[in-house]
Amino acid sequence: LRLSMAQAPRKVLIEEFTGSWCGYCTEMISDIDAAKSAYPGRVISVADHGNTSADPMTNNFSLAFTNAYQIQGYPDVMVDRADWSAETGDTVTPQLFTVYADHANHTLDAASMRLSVPSPVNIDITSMYDSATRVAQVTVTANFVDTVSGDMRITCLLVEDTVIGSSSYAQTNYEGVFCGDPNASCEFYYYPCGIPTTLTGQYVFYHKNVLRYNMTPTFGTAALIFSSVSAGQHFSKTYPYTIPSAWNAANMKVVAFVGFYNTAKHLGGEVLNAQEVVLGQTIIAAVADISPAIDNASLEAAYPNPFSQITNIKVNVPASQHIALKVYNLLGSEIAVLTDENLSPGMHMFYWDGKNKNGSSLPNGLYLIRLQTEKQSLSKSVVLSRN
Repeated sequence: LRLSMAQAPRKVLIEEFTGSWCGYCTEMISDIDAAKSAYPGRVISVADHGNTSADPMTNNFSLAFTNAYQIQGYPDVMVDRADWSAETGDTVTPQLFTVYADHANHTLDAASMRLSVPSPVNIDITSMYDSATRVAQVTVTANFVDTVSGDMRITCLLVEDTVIGSSSYAQTNYEGVFCGDPNASCEFYYYPCGIPTTLTGQYVFYHKNVLRYNMTPTFGTAALIFSSVSAGQHFSKTYPYTIPSAWNAANMKVVAFVGFYNTAKHLGGEVLNAQEVVLGQTIIAAVADISPAIDNASLEAAYPNPFSQITNIKVNVPASQHIALKVYNLLGSEIAVLTDENLSPGMHMFYWDGKNKNGSSLPNGLYLIRLQTEKQSLSKSVVLSRN
């Protein structure tokens, strides 16, 4: 492996090995969400569900990754498939997993470290989708901006976001107050031990970025990228697939990445860069620095959405500042205030119960959640849908 100092804007790939039956996996999910909030648009996650008997989202592709990476316990998480042996204290045995015994913020720390590593390649994705035939055609292009050598491969995945289903999709949760865990993560602290996935319960859990299909072999498309590449060279591959009717095509994403295949580790190698795009759309990687302004707050999409009883809103505040978080109807009228105060740095969770300032229930419909600071204004839509 040889890299020089030129670089493309890096996006970090986080692969979580999880299951709906895994009560401790909720804390890992919170840690991944924290990394995404800290670095908006620069962290990509894929959820590999790997237990056929207990998880309806398990499939042959998630099992292939589970077996290839020799998953022996849950939760487990890989960040860019990098070697974390130094961080684990074992400097002899290659270790693809970040330390998960201590949980807190380790995934965020790992993502931060990887974002500082130069990348020699940009990734473009062109995805076309015909809703009538449900045929998807995805073209992934690796654009090298620096010299690099090794066995490099493109991997192209289809993931589905906000997956819900029958009671078997319910997420077990050991992190909430109802479960008596004093170290509960912020996102799941107020959830009960078992989070329903149907709209009949007070809380609804949407499984995020579930791996549905691998368009390439387990370790990517071999013999496509030259073993020695110079800046300015491009390598492209088109992958067709027909989306099964059981999947919600509107929630599908394409995740593509370029990484090394390293037989010395037996399990594949480090990811050089990653990219994602909504199915049916195209993304061309920017060359300029995409780092967010250091003082800018970020607003995550409301979760769950749609909701019937309560929805969660996360705000990440990188530096102390005044934050106004309010709810508006489509006429632009302010109907609820979630916070209007100075907030300290960190992740803050707010809740909206679908009521106005007077405590009266509002009708079903589309509403806007707006975050306002001295420097920025951000909005996210949310749908209230009571039974």
